[in-house]
Amino acid sequence: MTRLWIVRAGKHGEQELAAIEQGRLLPGFANIGDLSGCKDRDAVLAHLQQALPQAGQNRRKNFAAQLNQFANTIKVGDLVVMPRKLTNGVAIGEVTGDYVFNADDPYKHSRTVRWRQEAVPRDTFKQDLRHSFGAFMTICEIKRNAALDRVRAVLETGADPGALLGRQGVLTTHTAEDEAEAEDYATDIEEIANQQIVSLIKSEFAGHALADLVAEVLRVEGYTTKTSPPGPDGGVDILAAGGTLGLGEDRICVQVKSGDGAANHDVVLRLIGSVSNTQASTGLLVSIGGVNAAAQKELDDNFFKLRLWQMPDLLKALFRTYEDLSDESRAKLPLKQIWAPISAGDE
Repeated sequence: MTRLWIVRAGKHGEQELAAIEQGRLLPGFANIGDLSGCKDRDAVLAHLQQALPQAGQNRRKNFAAQLNQFANTIKVGDLVVMPRKLTNGVAIGEVTGDYVFNADDPYKHSRTVRWRQEAVPRDTFKQDLRHSFGAFMTICEIKRNAALDRVRAVLETGADPGALLGRQGVLTTHTAEDEAEAEDYATDIEEIANQQIVSLIKSEFAGHALADLVAEVLRVEGYTTKTSPPGPDGGVDILAAGGTLGLGEDRICVQVKSGDGAANHDVVLRLIGSVSNTQASTGLLVSIGGVNAAAQKELDDNFFKLRLWQMPDLLKALFRTYEDLSDESRAKLPLKQIWAPISAGDE
């Protein structure tokens, strides 16, 4: 029987690009050794008692439940959702291989997957599934509210039909301690709030308006800016410069990509050309949809010339400057800071 899982790619999404590019599930836990000989949760827990002697027993039980699911419970043919930290999308794939441990692999633990969709916008899903995607756990099952049927429907039609789909046939098997599903775990409130803010940004600052918002953030941070008008921009959305009258040496050429798709290698090459043509000292790529692996490599190769803002970076800049943004911008994006307790650290 097919099941639906969440498998994240690192706490901060640091393995997302590798997971997509290599067609693998890469949940992290690189400090844990080979689980191939651990055939159930108790065996995994015994392994963790040796591997994590300083960790508390509850933490080890938590990790054992997740790792047992990854190594033993998930089956070939199951569907998997990878919520993406660096964009507002999720990747959806079909598991194609059993658990593998490779000591020479920087990611150590993996399973192969055929990605059916690499970046489905979270807004495609209704609120209950988006809430499930916000579970703190790195690995867990999504089972309630006809989740499996609805994810299949998104793959086939591009739309989430809602929880009524398949209600007569919702899986009602027992939930063992190591088979708890997403809704049974604490929710990452900050992640869910950030995703709601991202959705609001996409709605209120669609298209060229996002460049206007980025320019305003840069002005608050002390830059003099010039924004290109809507339409073809030749790879330059914003020019920003520091110093008196904007005549300092800190000159930035900014390209803003507001679409859901990942920016590719050509986008980065055009930005490099624009940096040279405008005599800027730095190029900044702002991309809501993130970048693909080839684009990321070009950015890495040009570390002293280029910078990237993906959604987490844009949100940090927005939060830094929010109180000084214009009344118009804050009216479109009404935010309030709150304090909330946090759970003990997860992988």
